[in-house]
Amino acid sequence: MATTSFYKLEFCSGAVAWKKRRSRLSDLAEGLLKAGALQFGTFTLPDGRDSAYYVNLRGIPSYPGLFGLVVDSVVDTVSKKAAKANALCGVPLMGLTIASPVAVALKKPLVYTRMSKQANERLVEGEVRPGWNVVVLTDIATSGKSILSAAEAIEDEGGKVSQAVVLIDRMEGAREKLSKKGIALHAVTDMIELADALYSMEMISKDNLKAITKSVGSR
Repeated sequence: MATTSFYKLEFCSGAVAWKKRRSRLSDLAEGLLKAGALQFGTFTLPDGRDSAYYVNLRGIPSYPGLFGLVVDSVVDTVSKKAAKANALCGVPLMGLTIASPVAVALKKPLVYTRMSKQANERLVEGEVRPGWNVVVLTDIATSGKSILSAAEAIEDEGGKVSQAVVLIDRMEGAREKLSKKGIALHAVTDMIELADALYSMEMISKDNLKAITKSVGSR
């Protein structure tokens, strides 16, 4: 009987956690769509590729409720997936914007990488102690290039990078590329989850959902 009760409790706990995550995901998806941070249609990306969606998170700090949800979601992910990190590294621009309140909430040191540097300047701002495990944090993972650049800069300072946390994984190869370099990618969510949530709330069409699924599957 005690064993049965234990498994019932474990199952209930898992169900509650799933419902909480699903509710947060729905709120996040709806907030991003209404703020214009997530758009669906036909877009030409800066690299010339066509895309069924467009993501631009730079404006979300203008929406305190949405920004708070983003920060809380990233805090939760870092706490669960990278709790033993000695410090966080924010990747400018939005990665640093998100990482700053996350570092305060978790009481962890924060460093960030420069977008460019002059002669005799360090690429990393802030203190990285030798041997520190540093988690790279940014807003979106696409190819993984910006995360790898930040990781290399941290390692040049004597730190170690084996994990990265992002808000959205575009599912375009970043996870696989980072894994080959020994870096595990943890995402709050990905494009398929966001599209599924919006479709279930009837906020995007079935054609939008199919286009995103096809786009992700073709990468």
